[in-house]
Amino acid sequence: MINKNDINIEVTELHESSTEIEKFAKKVFDKLIEEDIYPIPYYYSIYFFNMLENEPNEFKKSVMELIELEGNNELEEDLKFEQKLKKAFKYSKELVQNSANLYKLANILKEKNAKYLAELENASTPQAFKNILLNSKKNVEIINQKLANSLKIMKEAYAQNVSTLKEIEKDTIFDSLYGLYNKNYFLRELKKEIAQIEKFKHTSTLIVLRAASKVTNKLKSEKSKIIVNRFIAKILLKTSRRTDIIAHLGDGVFTMLLKHTDKIGAMRTSERLSDIISNSSMFIEGDELEVQIIIGISEIFAEKTDVDILNCAYQKLDEAEQENQLFKICEE
Repeated sequence: MINKNDINIEVTELHESSTEIEKFAKKVFDKLIEEDIYPIPYYYSIYFFNMLENEPNEFKKSVMELIELEGNNELEEDLKFEQKLKKAFKYSKELVQNSANLYKLANILKEKNAKYLAELENASTPQAFKNILLNSKKNVEIINQKLANSLKIMKEAYAQNVSTLKEIEKDTIFDSLYGLYNKNYFLRELKKEIAQIEKFKHTSTLIVLRAASKVTNKLKSEKSKIIVNRFIAKILLKTSRRTDIIAHLGDGVFTMLLKHTDKIGAMRTSERLSDIISNSSMFIEGDELEVQIIIGISEIFAEKTDVDILNCAYQKLDEAEQENQLFKICEE
């Protein structure tokens, strides 16, 4: 069991230019230490909100605005996603029910045809033959109408189901091939980070990276390229901070949103990733492969859109490849 006395924490003193929220954060931390409480996120969060209630309203408002910006309305998003899933389930259920109905009607039609064929073989007079044909025509028309109605309902349910599934796919946040966030989710988070930077004036950076062409050109199959990309994705996950957002943008290009990190920090991250990836052994297609990556770096500025920032990083990614460098950086 961990003893609080064994935990050594060095607390940096605040300077004169410290913001009100920095001063408040230290006050919360000091309170935890004073009351001999473990200074871990769970307890810090409880004390943070409890002590916030005793602060001036204007300060509380500014802090809650920050928290609201940082939050991503997960509950509301989950609710919308669940509603779409229920719609998809409803239309899928209708498809199954109508499939069962069609199967039932087809069996009835088969049995009726067998019955009428047997009666026709035993018809003794032309009039009896005619009566059997008229009766069979009437019954077949009834069944055909029921089949047409079921097919119409089935077609509508199928169209609705396809539309709903497309909506669900659009709202997904996960790239199942590489076990990372997808491009849609990353762009939403990038837009949120731009809004935060505009309001709170901190610095964040993103990097985009992929395996160098001189590596992928050696691979003989698309499957081998996927294996290499999964290897890169796995290392990105293992070496990232909890605050970093890692995503697959498509075509084997990955990105990391490095919050509260400037371009110097991004350069260090790039060098560290390159060292780890290139020094990790990987055997593929019977040979050992040294995986090398290239990187584009862009600081995030409130004056630029998410598309501008990403496009610049992509451009620097290509320049790094052309100039045989590890990374290139977007200039302000």
